[in-house]
Amino acid sequence: MLVVGVVYVRSTRVIELQIPLTPDDKTPGALCKVEQVGSFGTLTFRALLYWADLEEGISVHNGAKLYRIQYWTKRYDGTPTVASGLFAAPAGVPFRGVVSYQHGTQTNRHTTPSQPSLGEGVLGAAIFAGEGYAFVAPDYVGLGSSQEAHTYLHTESTVDAVIDLLRAANAFTAHLRKEWPDSLYLVGYSQGGHATLATQRALERMNDPRFRVVACASVSGAYDLSGISFPVALAGASSAHSLYLAYLVNSYCRVYSQPLESVLSAAYAESVPQLFDGEHSGDEIVALLPRRPREMFNAEFIENYENGKPTWLLDALAKNQVVEWSPKAPIRLYFGEKDEDVSPKEAQRAVAEFSKRGCDATLVSVGACGHDESILRAVPKIREWFEELSARSAW
Repeated sequence: MLVVGVVYVRSTRVIELQIPLTPDDKTPGALCKVEQVGSFGTLTFRALLYWADLEEGISVHNGAKLYRIQYWTKRYDGTPTVASGLFAAPAGVPFRGVVSYQHGTQTNRHTTPSQPSLGEGVLGAAIFAGEGYAFVAPDYVGLGSSQEAHTYLHTESTVDAVIDLLRAANAFTAHLRKEWPDSLYLVGYSQGGHATLATQRALERMNDPRFRVVACASVSGAYDLSGISFPVALAGASSAHSLYLAYLVNSYCRVYSQPLESVLSAAYAESVPQLFDGEHSGDEIVALLPRRPREMFNAEFIENYENGKPTWLLDALAKNQVVEWSPKAPIRLYFGEKDEDVSPKEAQRAVAEFSKRGCDATLVSVGACGHDESILRAVPKIREWFEELSARSAW
C-alpha cells in the first residue's frame, strides 16, 4: 500500500551547518536551513543493500554524507512556505549526475526521505549516491519538516516542491565546493510516479541548463487520474483505495475551495481532515475508513458520477493528469502485473499516448508482483539504465 521502510539504520547525530544564508530571501529554492543527518561509508551502504534483499545486486563504490535541506517553495495558493528534502552527496568523487527521487504515498510527515533513520532516504542514497550520483528526495509540502496540510496529487504544488529542492541542492553544492552536473535523472514511485512525470514536463518547458533531464523512470504511478486512477480506486480492489481517495478528496477540497460535504458523506466529511493531519500512519488511517471506498461518498455524488454528470472533483482530476503531453527525454514506465493498488493500465495508457506522439517511451513489466514489491524489483533495472546512459554520454 505505502512505501515500505526496507532498511533500518541507527539514527546519527543531527548537525546544523553554519552556511551563509539570507533570512529575508523567500525566493523559490532559497536555502533556509541545512543539517547533516548521516554519514555512511561504502561498506555500510553495501550491507544495507544486502539486507534489503533486492532481486538483483547493485554495486556500490563510495559512501556519502546525508543532509536535510529546508528551503523556500510555494503553497498551492502561490504564497511562500518552507519545505524539506534529503540531499546525499557522494564522498570523495565528482558528482556524475543528479538523481531526483519522488517518494510514494506517505501520510505521516515523520516517515519521509529527510528522516533517513527510517530507511527510504538511506536506501535511495545507497543505490544512487553510492555510485557517484548526487541524490535528492523531496518530502513535499506538508510532510517532513513542513507543518502544512499535504496537497496530495496536486500537480502544481508538487512540482514546485521538487524543482525548488533541486534549486536549493544546486546552491548547497557550491558550499560543498562541488560542481553541479548538467545531467538530471528522475525516478518516482506510486504518488511519486505522478510527481515525476509532472516534473519532467515542467523542467522540459523551463529549459534550464542546470536541470537537463536525461531520463525519467517511473514505477507504479498514477498518471490518468480521472480516466483510470479514480474509477479503479472507487471500485475498491484493495484496502489502500479508501485511503487514497480520502487523501485525494481532502487535498482537492482545500486546493479548489470546495466543501468536503460536496463529495463525502457527513460522517467522513467530519473525520477525514483529522486523519490526514500528518501524524497518522497509513495503517491507522485504513483502520478508520470503510473497506468499500464508495461508502465514504454521499449519494448525490455517486449518482452524478454514475450518470456521467460533470462534477468539480472530476474536473480537478483531469487538470492534474500527466499523460497528455510530449516528453523529450526517454521515459520508462515500470509496473507489477499483480498490482491491485495502482492498475497496470496506468502505465499502459501513458506509454501508448507518448508513443502515439512519437516520443521515446517504454513499458517495462517487473513480473507477477504487487505494488510494494514493484519498486524493489524495478530499482536495480533503473540504476542499470542510468549507468548505460551515463556511460554513453561520457564517450
